[in-house]
Amino acid sequence: MNSPVGHRIVEIFEKHRATPGAPYDAAHFIDFLVANPHGKRDAYDSFRGRSRFIAFIEEVQYEFAVCFSMKDFEANYPLARFISRVEELQRSRRGSLKSLNNQVKADAGWGVLFVADFLLACAALGLMNRPYGLAAIVVIAVLVNGWFVRFAWRGRAYLAALRTRIETADG
Repeated sequence: MNSPVGHRIVEIFEKHRATPGAPYDAAHFIDFLVANPHGKRDAYDSFRGRSRFIAFIEEVQYEFAVCFSMKDFEANYPLARFISRVEELQRSRRGSLKSLNNQVKADAGWGVLFVADFLLACAALGLMNRPYGLAAIVVIAVLVNGWFVRFAWRGRAYLAALRTRIETADG
């Protein structure tokens, strides 16, 4: 961690932690994005932990103009290995661009939205004679679809910005 890359990664890590400045185990540092982790992979197994993890990874990727592979996303690297992986990716823009293309090809989960909309439509059909229930279903459908479109739009914009950053980075 004596490298400038290592120092900056730790700064970003501390920024995204639930308890910045608390001691952490470098062997599975990602888990310490959540407060009081109970074991390995804690940051992957909760909504808040996953949210912190994604925010951390996205900032690291953008800061260093790299893109992690899907395998990297699932790995629980020790801090030293994580730093060396970032440095490795900085030397191989082609690898980052390949990983980025794979992320772009993976859809945002539109199938899940389709299933949710189908279930909401079934519920709406069952509530046709109950105007308040039907109105509630319509409101839920609008909120779910709006949230999902915003989520997908944000992800797409991030990947486009990351592509520009990688393609224009020195190295």
